[in-house]
Amino acid sequence: MEEKELQDLLAQVQEASRKASNEANKAAFETLQKQIEDLKNEANKEMATKEKITKEITRLAGELKALQENGNTQFKSVEDQVKDAIIHNLDKIKSIYNQKAGVLEIEIKEVGNITTETGINTSPPNITGTQQAPLSNVNLRAANILVLTNNINTNLAAYPYTEAKPKDGDAAFTAEGVPKTQIDLKWETNYAKPVKVAAWERLTQEAIEDVAGLQSVATDFLRKKHDLRKMRGILFGDGNVPNPKGATVYGRTFVAGAMAGKVATPNFMDAVNAAITDIYTTHNFQDETPYMASIVLVNPVDFFIYLVSAKTADGVPLYPTAALFNSVNIGGVTIYPEEMIPAGKIFVADMSKYNTTNYSPYRVQIGWVNDDFIKNQFVILGESRFHAFVKKLDEKAFIYDDIDTILDLIAAPTT
Repeated sequence: MEEKELQDLLAQVQEASRKASNEANKAAFETLQKQIEDLKNEANKEMATKEKITKEITRLAGELKALQENGNTQFKSVEDQVKDAIIHNLDKIKSIYNQKAGVLEIEIKEVGNITTETGINTSPPNITGTQQAPLSNVNLRAANILVLTNNINTNLAAYPYTEAKPKDGDAAFTAEGVPKTQIDLKWETNYAKPVKVAAWERLTQEAIEDVAGLQSVATDFLRKKHDLRKMRGILFGDGNVPNPKGATVYGRTFVAGAMAGKVATPNFMDAVNAAITDIYTTHNFQDETPYMASIVLVNPVDFFIYLVSAKTADGVPLYPTAALFNSVNIGGVTIYPEEMIPAGKIFVADMSKYNTTNYSPYRVQIGWVNDDFIKNQFVILGESRFHAFVKKLDEKAFIYDDIDTILDLIAAPTT
C-alpha cells in the first residue's frame, strides 16, 4: 500500500475516532490508529514484505468487523460507516497495494437535523400561489383628468355644436334725434364624430373556477386600462382617425403680451401665474367672458424640483400640500404631477372647455370567438364610444409650452 493510501486511511480512522459514540469504540479506534501508523512506518522504511502487509490488513479488517458486531443497532455512526467500508472493500485495498496505485473513497452519511429546509416542495402547480395569496387588483392609477371635462349625454353619431360671435357694430351712446347704431352677429355649426376605445381579455372557465376573484380582477383591470387610454387620448391624441384630438394638441404657445420683460428673477410660480393670466386675458372678441384656468400639469420631476423641494430660508416647505397630497392649489387652480407630460413642459387649461360625450357609455360584453365555446374559453370585452372636441373659439383656453420659454419671455432685462 502506498504512503498516500495509508495516510488517507489513517485520516479516516482518526476522524471516526473523534466522533466515536462511546468510550469503548473510541479506545478501539485509537488502537487501530496506532497499528495503521506502525504499518505506514514499516512501509516507509521498506522493511515490510508484501505478504506481511497483506496479513496485517486482513487482521485489521477482522478487528474492525468485531467492533462492528459489538456496536449498537441504531443508525450507523461515522466510525461504524468507516469500519464497514474497510471490511467491504478489503479486496480493493489489497489490489491498491499490489498495483501500487488507486484510492479508496469512503462516503460518510451523517444523520442531519430536521429543519425548515428538510422537506422538498416538488414542482407545485401555479394555482397554489393564488390559493395561498389571493389575487389583488392591478395597481393602476386613476384617470383623474376625465372628470374635469365638460361631459354631455347624446345619442347623435355626428354631434353638432354651434358657436355664435359678434360680427359688426357695437352699442354706443346716442344723442337725441340721431340714429342708433346697428349690430349683428354670426354663427358657425361644426360636427364632432365619435371615437372608440376598447380592449378585451380571453379567460378559461377553469381559471375562473380555480382562481378566487379572477373575474373581478380581470374586469377591474379592463376598465382601468380603458379609462387610462381614454385619458391619454384626451390629453395627447393627434386627431387623426381613429384618435381624438388631445387638449395639448389644441393647446397654443404662451403669449407674454404686456407681461413681457416685466418680472425680476422669475420662478416657476411666476410662469404658472403668467400662463393663467394669458388665458384669462386672451379673447376672441371684445367683452368676451374670460377663460378661467382650472388645472396645471407638469412632469413629476419638475413638480418635485419646483414645488416639493421649494423651501424658505429657514428650511420650511413653501408648498406643504405638494408632498402631503401630491398637489398644490393656488387661487382655485390645482397643479398636479402627470407622467404623460414631458419634463420641462407645462400644460395650463380651462378643462371645462374640453367636451366629451356619453354617446355609447362604457359597457362590458362576454362572448365567444371562433371555437372558444368548445375550449371552455370566453372573452370579456370593454369599450365605449364618445365625442371629444373643443369648440374653435375655446381653443384659446389651452396653453402647452416649455417652462423655460415662459420664464424667458417674462424675465426683466438684467442691468
